[in-house]
Amino acid sequence: MSNTTIFIIATVVCLPLIFIIPHWWRRWWHEDHASHTLRFIKNSSLPILANLFGKVLDLGFAAITLRALGPTASGAWSFVALITSMYLVTIVNWGLNDLAVREAAINPHQAATIFGVSVSMRWLIAAVVTPLTFLGLWLLRDVMPPLSWGTQLALMLLLIHLWPAGAAAAASASFQAAQRMEIPALVVVATSIVRTIVGIGVIWWLPDSDSRIVGMAAVALATTMMNAGLLWGLQQRLLFTAWPQWDAVLMRRLLLNGFPLLLNSLLLTVFFRFDAVILRSVAGDVVLGLYDAAYKVIAMTQIIPPYVVGALFPLLAQRAAHQRESLAPLVARAIGMLQWVAWFGVVIVTLMADELIWVLGGNAYLPGAAQALRVLIWYLPLSYTTGVLQYALIAIQRQKTITFAFAIGTIVNIGCNVALIPHYGALAAAAVTIATEVALMVAVWPTIRAAGLFLPWRTLFMASGGAVVVIGAGYLVRGWLQMPSLYVTIGAVFVLLIFAFKSGTLDTALLGQVQSIRERIQTRFTR
Repeated sequence: MSNTTIFIIATVVCLPLIFIIPHWWRRWWHEDHASHTLRFIKNSSLPILANLFGKVLDLGFAAITLRALGPTASGAWSFVALITSMYLVTIVNWGLNDLAVREAAINPHQAATIFGVSVSMRWLIAAVVTPLTFLGLWLLRDVMPPLSWGTQLALMLLLIHLWPAGAAAAASASFQAAQRMEIPALVVVATSIVRTIVGIGVIWWLPDSDSRIVGMAAVALATTMMNAGLLWGLQQRLLFTAWPQWDAVLMRRLLLNGFPLLLNSLLLTVFFRFDAVILRSVAGDVVLGLYDAAYKVIAMTQIIPPYVVGALFPLLAQRAAHQRESLAPLVARAIGMLQWVAWFGVVIVTLMADELIWVLGGNAYLPGAAQALRVLIWYLPLSYTTGVLQYALIAIQRQKTITFAFAIGTIVNIGCNVALIPHYGALAAAAVTIATEVALMVAVWPTIRAAGLFLPWRTLFMASGGAVVVIGAGYLVRGWLQMPSLYVTIGAVFVLLIFAFKSGTLDTALLGQVQSIRERIQTRFTR
């Protein structure tokens, strides 16, 4: 039995989870009796688990598609997916995700109006950016390699998906503001299972790369529509009834207040993945396909921060407005916990980059993708830190500072990529990603200090120093004893985990919350 068959069977076996999890959750969780700590744990851990489940499915699906498409077609698909899923979706959202959560968390009675207006705004923006996208690609027709017929049709389907994606994002923001993030988490599980099963069927059924690219885009559109329908329907049932509406005054306020957030997100997107555009222009689809394979692994590392910070953001907004003195310690604790997670990821990926890429894409993607991955992963601790600080600054309404910082990061990123990618290819793009995170941190630091926020320096030193030591020791052991990378990595992570507990950071920041969850579960099951 092939690995692909085993993966498909395992995915189908997961289908009953869609029905079992909601039934179990309604019996176990009672929102009215939950403390603030338990709500935070619920709103961060459940989406992380759901998204982790979805990312595991995505990785399995990517392992199939990377082999089915090959580096060249994979690079072409990643280009159109990047244009729509990062750049255009960011523009359509217009910073409304964070703005709607902040406004609805502070004024819950306006949540329905904010949802209705934000949906209308997203749909109007999608109607504007769609023709502009075709115009931009036409103007750049002499700069980049031409798109195949399948890639062009896939792009059209992905542009249509902007409308249901906007509705889904608006409904998800409503649940986040209401601190009911388990609902979007459940929807993620359901849509991930459906997308994977249908997507694999499409890959097997269609005969060539172009038709498979079109099929993948069609599956993406269908599952996005499913996602939007489920979230909207659950919002109507569990939160409030709301439909798209027109409110010129509120739209104008959201448009103006959301513009700095849009710039922040767009500039972040530019310096985070604009290297892919330059790589395709300079080196073509093959090199971009190798680099994108490395980013498939990097995507797994981005599961935790958005949901931890997303669960934290309503609390940050409330404390910034009503309990400012307690804001800085909360931010420092969040950064400290995320630093250990980030350095665990650095250890694992650095020691096992070759094996991870081989499992994901096969020998066709080695050694180029593994080399890029080993460099890319070192951006992670900086990214986790700036992610928390970004939302802390939004909570205290200092969005313009973030815009300035992202502008600096974008200049550094584009300038270095243009100068270095023609000579060093994907390795340069990976190294510039790290340099950009450094530039971003330097740019926001004066505002962080002026706002009274601070970093947990002791934790940063302990986590980074421990990770460097165990990585060095791991390479030495593997070289001397010829041990497999898996065993070396397991041992290295175990040493780092002991290091973390000995430092006292996890004891104070995490173990108390774990004990609260354990007591809660025991109470539920002894009733």
